[in-house]
Amino acid sequence: MNDKDILQKFIFENAPVRGEIVHLDESYKTILDQHAYPPLIRQLLGEALAVVCLLTAILKGKGRLTIQFQGKGKLKLLLAQCDHDLNIRGIVQSEGELSRDELLDSLKQGVLAIMVDPDMPNATRYQGIVAWEGESLTQAIEGYFMQSEQLPTRLWLAVSDSHASGLFLQVLPKERPELSKDDWQHLTLLTETIQPEELLKLDNTTLLRRLYSQEEVRVFQPMSVHFRCTCSVKRCENAILILGQKEAEEELANKQKITVTCEFCNKEYDFDRIDVAAIFKKGGHSSTQVH
Repeated sequence: MNDKDILQKFIFENAPVRGEIVHLDESYKTILDQHAYPPLIRQLLGEALAVVCLLTAILKGKGRLTIQFQGKGKLKLLLAQCDHDLNIRGIVQSEGELSRDELLDSLKQGVLAIMVDPDMPNATRYQGIVAWEGESLTQAIEGYFMQSEQLPTRLWLAVSDSHASGLFLQVLPKERPELSKDDWQHLTLLTETIQPEELLKLDNTTLLRRLYSQEEVRVFQPMSVHFRCTCSVKRCENAILILGQKEAEEELANKQKITVTCEFCNKEYDFDRIDVAAIFKKGGHSSTQVH
């Protein structure tokens, strides 16, 4: 297992609090390499990818969790997704370079949502709107859990050019009444001593020992995190169906083929006249597509 692309859970034996640590390395760099993002956008995307991994790991059952921001300022879209197997992907759409103030203004004026798509028949999608509070994604997510879920939650994030890491603490829902305010404050104050470089570079055993040397901590087996895109021929065929037959034929007249490019991984799917005819004839199925 790549020890730099892992998520590891832990719990405190003497307090009803759970924790997680995530480290993204190759998965993070693969996502960044798809686009030439400016530095502040790279940092924001790294934070969102770390957070979406941490939140997915507390889901019950199988499914996919999405953190999505949509705005009208220079930052148009931020999307980070993770499924129950810890396959991640993400994308940002923005207009040019942004200053820190411009980025924060865009975030405060847009809509941030957490969506959960359960992997089961006839399951209902969950969507929660996150009010942007404070000066960071961390504070916004913490506020969401306190207001919407009534669960004390803390996040610590660190991002560099090649790594993204996060640490998560949350009161266990079923045992919340047993946790005293002093115990929660004690654990969060201990964790507040963490430095970004420590979160990025220390292995989990060393990090937990340094933070909680006097606490009994049970650590679980780490789980691998991977970049994996969900694009497919079928999804591209559906995009052509949405485009419409008239527009598709006009595109073919100009270029002899239609190329659908995945925004997440930059894979190109080419469809010629035979492919497009089959898509509209059979409702989206083509057997001759060349990738």
